[in-house]
Amino acid sequence: MSATTDVARMLTLVPWFLERPGASLDEAADAFGVPSSVIRRDLGHLDFCGLPGLGGGALFDVSLVGDRVVVSMADELRRPLRPTASEGLRLVLTVDAVMGALGEELPALRTGIDKVRAALGIPEDVADVLDADEVPGLDVVRAALRDGVRLRLTYQGRSDTEPAPREVDPWSLHIQDGVWYLQGHDHGVGERRTFRLDRTSGIEALAQPIAVSAPDHLPAPRYAPAPDDLEVVIEVDPEGRWLEGAVVVDAREDRDDGGAVLTLRTDAPRWIARLVLMAGGAARVVGPDALRDEVLRLATDV
Repeated sequence: MSATTDVARMLTLVPWFLERPGASLDEAADAFGVPSSVIRRDLGHLDFCGLPGLGGGALFDVSLVGDRVVVSMADELRRPLRPTASEGLRLVLTVDAVMGALGEELPALRTGIDKVRAALGIPEDVADVLDADEVPGLDVVRAALRDGVRLRLTYQGRSDTEPAPREVDPWSLHIQDGVWYLQGHDHGVGERRTFRLDRTSGIEALAQPIAVSAPDHLPAPRYAPAPDDLEVVIEVDPEGRWLEGAVVVDAREDRDDGGAVLTLRTDAPRWIARLVLMAGGAARVVGPDALRDEVLRLATDV
């Protein structure tokens, strides 16, 4: 049983028991298709879960008398969440970014976010700021992943002096920090490699099926700052602290009001500008001036 399955079940257990106070371990085991010992273990974990802050009054209270279970201190899960306008906008923007990565492969996601957008009164074009920059060959990569065929890239890495051909068995496609990454087996070096699509000058799908399959666990690529990348300073209010988790921060200076001044490096300034604009006034570019101007330009174009 995977950790993902365990977490999904535990997230469902709380509202299940809230609707059935005094239900037995065996009843829950039958409902979730697992042994009662697994339900008992899950309830032990839930004793350490609760609302953000996880203080004494924020933890779920799980009472087990014999084989009967009562869950309390979790009334927030009895009713639908009511996001604020800024939280709803952030959700819409994030899902639109995901849809940009997946295309129309998950139509239910589009239907769901359209309902959220309608309920919150968010106009259809408000998320244009997150539209991904056009990346030549992106559709070719998606098709190769779907068909299981090899790719030929003309690629120039950060340390390369000139572009060179690469033949790659594609494994996965990610967008991270505003940059598209292809992971796969590079036949030239005989190892796994990660390629930034904005550093390719040509992508061609070959008729040859892939020879090396992806490993069972393939971590998503993560941007690693380089010394010559652009240094950026951003000031965020408490409502904009989520931005800190979306970038790789080199230094942070906390403010008395709960905000912070973040220093980071990036080679994707347009993405940083989009993040600042998503914060809706809760984040401001201190420097450099060119990035501040980019935020203003994007705001004007929305």
